Amino acid sequence: MSENIENNTQVKEETANETKQPDVKQMVDEEVSKAISNIKLNLDNAYKERDEALGQIEKIKVEKRQAEISSLEQQGKHSEAMQIKLNEMNTKLEAYEQKNTELSRDNAVRTQLNSLNFKSEKAANMAYSDIVKSLKKDALGNWVNENGISIDETVSNYAKDDNNEFLFSVKANMGSGITPAKPSTGSTPVSSIKDMTTDEMLNALSKGQVKVAGDWSQ
Repeated sequence: MSENIENNTQVKEETANETKQPDVKQMVDEEVSKAISNIKLNLDNAYKERDEALGQIEKIKVEKRQAEISSLEQQGKHSEAMQIKLNEMNTKLEAYEQKNTELSRDNAVRTQLNSLNFKSEKAANMAYSDIVKSLKKDALGNWVNENGISIDETVSNYAKDDNNEFLFSVKANMGSGITPAKPSTGSTPVSSIKDMTTDEMLNALSKGQVKVAGDWSQ
């Protein structure tokens, strides 16, 4: 009887000890989540300070230009003042054209390249760089290569070229054209780290899509 009581007591003690055992995985997850939250907070603050500083710099530049224009006009130097305004307009137009280039040319090239199976992101970027360098606008404003070939044909020919075979996991088909564009393998777009939630950052870290250098959690 006493032996049964002792056994029952021992079982209860072991069960109690097991219950008291800390959940190591949960503790690690909580610490990682806390560290990631601190990292994101520090990055958010850094981005905010950077953006505010850039905004102040741009504001000062604008005020300086306006003061210079006003001064020239008061001195009767209207042509010089007009030249400054024209320079500003040209700068804005160049920025607009650059943005338009990115939307029309770069996006079109990326879309076609996404239909191909590259060995790595580095290989995809190498192909992108080679193709973009070969493009120019024709008389109608369309992007073509030096031989007047469209972007999709240029990408198709590039993929079939034996000299570029080392970039791909699978040799491109020898048929005409390429398959419709689809998301590239292993290159899921990653949001800017400042736009991620804690859960998204944890998920990205687990997939190796975010690398943290140094200790940002302080």
